[in-house]
Amino acid sequence: MPSDHHFKIGGLRWLWRYTRLKGQAAGWAYLPDHKNPKLERKVLIDSRLTRRQRLETECHEALHCCFPQMSEETITQAGADLSRILWALGYRLKEE
Repeated sequence: MPSDHHFKIGGLRWLWRYTRLKGQAAGWAYLPDHKNPKLERKVLIDSRLTRRQRLETECHEALHCCFPQMSEETITQAGADLSRILWALGYRLKEE
């Protein structure tokens, strides 16, 4: 599995990590808010996902980072649409 990555999203630095998540979540985006203004910006993606599930989760969590004000329903639909288009265009995780 890839090591940690760091990306600039919206001009801000984000930690992007693949790990085993507990429960049903495929991914999480942690964003600072008024209750936790010093929270580290990070995205966690479950390392057990299939390539197709992983692409959709990556799109979903990246959209949360780009548009934190959007509803979960909007992000879910946009992530599914974007990942479906990318998959149809041939975007795939390289075999390791």
